[in-house]
Amino acid sequence: MSERQRESDLNPFLQGNFAPWRIEGDAPDLEVVGEIPRDLNGTFYRNGPNPAFEPRGRYHWFDGDGMIHAIKLADGRASYRNRWVASDGLAEERREGRAVYPGLLEMSATEMPAFKNTANTNIVHHVGRLLALMEAALPTRLDPATLATIGVFDFGGKLAGPMTAHPKMDPETGEMLFFGYSPFPPYLQYHVVDASGALVRSEPIDLAWPSMIHDFAITRDEVIFILCPLVFSFENLAERGGPFSWEPERGTRLGVMPRTGSSADVKWFETDASYVFHPMNAYREGDEVVLDVSRYDRLLFMSPDAARDPGWEGDDEARLHRWRLDLRGGGGVKSEPLDDRPGEFPRVDERRVGRKHAIGYFAARGADDDTSLPVFSAIRKVDFDRGRFETRELGTGNGAGEPLFVPRRADSSEDDGYVLCLAYDRARNASEFLILDARDVAGEPIARVALPHRVPYGFHGNWVPRA
Repeated sequence: MSERQRESDLNPFLQGNFAPWRIEGDAPDLEVVGEIPRDLNGTFYRNGPNPAFEPRGRYHWFDGDGMIHAIKLADGRASYRNRWVASDGLAEERREGRAVYPGLLEMSATEMPAFKNTANTNIVHHVGRLLALMEAALPTRLDPATLATIGVFDFGGKLAGPMTAHPKMDPETGEMLFFGYSPFPPYLQYHVVDASGALVRSEPIDLAWPSMIHDFAITRDEVIFILCPLVFSFENLAERGGPFSWEPERGTRLGVMPRTGSSADVKWFETDASYVFHPMNAYREGDEVVLDVSRYDRLLFMSPDAARDPGWEGDDEARLHRWRLDLRGGGGVKSEPLDDRPGEFPRVDERRVGRKHAIGYFAARGADDDTSLPVFSAIRKVDFDRGRFETRELGTGNGAGEPLFVPRRADSSEDDGYVLCLAYDRARNASEFLILDARDVAGEPIARVALPHRVPYGFHGNWVPRA
């Protein structure tokens, strides 16, 4: 047995529904159980890692080539298409007929320059552009109809560094706000794209240390940066087996900057060591900024052992948490756990981004889940005004992806509409697209759309309504 075969047999991120699906295809008319609402017209795009070739060494879930899955809904019917993001790195590997680039867990001092823009984390739509994103590179532009790769996009040469996989779309101004981070100075840069799609502002932000900053949050008037103690460290890189060092003695710092401000205007708040991949949302309430996040007490997932034991269990799982930051000075940070059940991929109604939200949705552990993998078999809704949770259990062994809310009408409330979710059905060994009533998440789906094959567990997506 080859070393690569042994890696595939032992690595949990190459098994089950994490295993790659290496066929691109189209399914023009999908089977539907129930009825797709006639007012739900548009395309659900989902991105995720899907290695085109057997990895050359220890494989981390974050390493795979980006594959886009698109489910188009139109007049009560559904169709499906999937395509790889055709990066330059993937083209090189296709010419070689094998994996060429090292992954996160295979980096060494001599291989640091080798890098592939996999564009495997998120897919967003802004002023007609469909962009596939990963946080360590420029975005990749795709054709919204065919998913064909157009190429790397740099806003007309104005963006020289990476773009986060989690830009924020301001629902009032039409702006797209984002940042990029780097292990080398400047560690962080903040950017603004206006409603016409032009990059109009770039600001370097001073940080106390270089960190993996996956996401951030905004309010109507502020930007919030989350600096966690997952530190880029190139000392003893080969011995440690990766570029990250978990250093909890540093604590976590939350930086609040006016959206019109600069690095000198950032006010930093200190709190207990933790890690945040994904905030749910933030908003201003009087003199406080309220920030809801999926919070980890510590993060083992970026360690060299993640290829064998991801460490996603017990106290090391994320849970919904609220920070209140007192902008008056002297008030510090109030820290409040909101939920005992582990969960990730939190979302709100996109019309409430940066504004006070009453409702949130996220993928959660099922009642009987017992695994150290980032697999979620429940969809959870939180009503903050009533202090209530509602959960739809998909069943042990099944999988729920990131839930997205789509309002029924432009003036609908935050739970008057539909929750869309890509789910895995272990019994069929295939995936399905769920359309839930947002006011009855625990009830039976309005519609189940059967996909022709399984979609490997992935990351983020978005809904783009039909123009």
